[in-house]
Amino acid sequence: MCRLLIQLLEPTLHTIGSLVEVGNNYSVAGRPITHNMNDMVCKASIPKLVLPSSSQVYHSADEWYAASAAMHMAQLLFQHNDLVDSEDDCRNKYVARYLFHLLAKKGHLSAFGFLEDNWSAQSQSLELSCSMPCGTDSFRLWCDDLRPHNILLDHHDNIVAALDWEFAYSAPTQFSLDPPWWLLLQLPELWPSGIDDWSQVYEARLRTWLHAMEDEEWGEGINFPANLSTYLRESWLSGRFWLDYATRKSWAFDTIFRK
Repeated sequence: MCRLLIQLLEPTLHTIGSLVEVGNNYSVAGRPITHNMNDMVCKASIPKLVLPSSSQVYHSADEWYAASAAMHMAQLLFQHNDLVDSEDDCRNKYVARYLFHLLAKKGHLSAFGFLEDNWSAQSQSLELSCSMPCGTDSFRLWCDDLRPHNILLDHHDNIVAALDWEFAYSAPTQFSLDPPWWLLLQLPELWPSGIDDWSQVYEARLRTWLHAMEDEEWGEGINFPANLSTYLRESWLSGRFWLDYATRKSWAFDTIFRK
């Protein structure tokens, strides 16, 4: 799996969106097709008109962070059941989404947890060494549903295929510089003992994963100022892992914001 993630970093794309067949070629010419957008329509009956238009693409990481934050707000406005418990709860969730959207529009979210982060509390307490990726014209292929469940192995336990790419799109490189959530297989917001316990168990698994990544990336030519394992480690230490996870998942946003 380490090698697979490294290989996904190799091709770069110039806009954020989904691949569309144009003649005999494919180009990024449609809106990102995300797992979260699918859930908004199928599980919460949120009108499709609320989503970005089918031809909408994004030219910077900041644009996509802001669009994702706007969809979190749409979830609060349009989901009728099981989202708010009281007026105070609704008010708190609105304020959280408003602040998140404001930070996105100011360009702060794309820099969070990197060397260029000069606004967050984490940047004052941590010695970060990894520079943020280019915010324009250099994005990576990302799949919301990529996990071990969708991997085929041969009889020697070698990966021969990765399946179910329906939620694949060109995304901010920031997403690819976070450690994968699926090291524990179970989603953090669904962990029976709560997200704090998930974090403790995950951290132990992450150490093993980082050792494996260090072994795999040896000799690999990745066009970044630091090794991928260093980016993954600093993502977890700074909390960038959680910020990007909350960006992609409206239903986990409130749990993570409170964390």
